[in-house]
Amino acid sequence: MNHESIIWNYIRSNHVLSITSYHNGEVWAANLFYAIDYEQKRLLFMTSEVHTKHGALMLANSHVVGTICDQTRDVAQLKGLQYAGIATIVNTQEAMDVYIQQYPMAKQYQETLWMITFTALKLTDNSAGFGTKYTWNLK
Repeated sequence: MNHESIIWNYIRSNHVLSITSYHNGEVWAANLFYAIDYEQKRLLFMTSEVHTKHGALMLANSHVVGTICDQTRDVAQLKGLQYAGIATIVNTQEAMDVYIQQYPMAKQYQETLWMITFTALKLTDNSAGFGTKYTWNLK
């Protein structure tokens, strides 16, 4: 299996990401539920661009970094993904349908739908051998 497939299988096995945004020396992190738009190779998430610090920072600077990780105490089974990407607002019905299919309750909320377009991904998977790394650079 190639690195891209291994990484996307891991992304599909989770549902929460951490995202860090920054602008003019101000940094903020948040945890968010994500939906997978596998065909477009992007993640979708909802958050306010006006009422959250991370949303306001992403509007000012779309470059973000973050992680997706398992919650295990067994170091031999530890897996975690680090990513870099571009976070932008997406206003298409197609993207909204993908998100609502995975989170039907989102239909009743009026938050902004965002997407992360990845520029780099690195998965550490100790279950494949301590410190095993899979990388996928999309630049």
